[in-house]
Amino acid sequence: MAKFDIDVMARILLALLQGPMGRTALFMRTKLNYPRFMQYLEYLKERGLVVEQDGAVRLTERGLEVAKALDKALSELL
Repeated sequence: MAKFDIDVMARILLALLQGPMGRTALFMRTKLNYPRFMQYLEYLKERGLVVEQDGAVRLTERGLEVAKALDKALSELL
């Protein structure tokens, strides 16, 4: 099993909190190489946090809840 960095997952989820975006735009925000980005994207899909529809990556209902909770927690800490 590959190791996943919570910081990268947070960047992806928080970016998608702003709205759906294309895979390339999302990839550019992660600052990863493309194969590694795809591993993170697949990991988040498997956990039901994101889906790809109509050429865009978007949060699921569960993903939206997690992203909002993460955003709130980070705003309270920082």
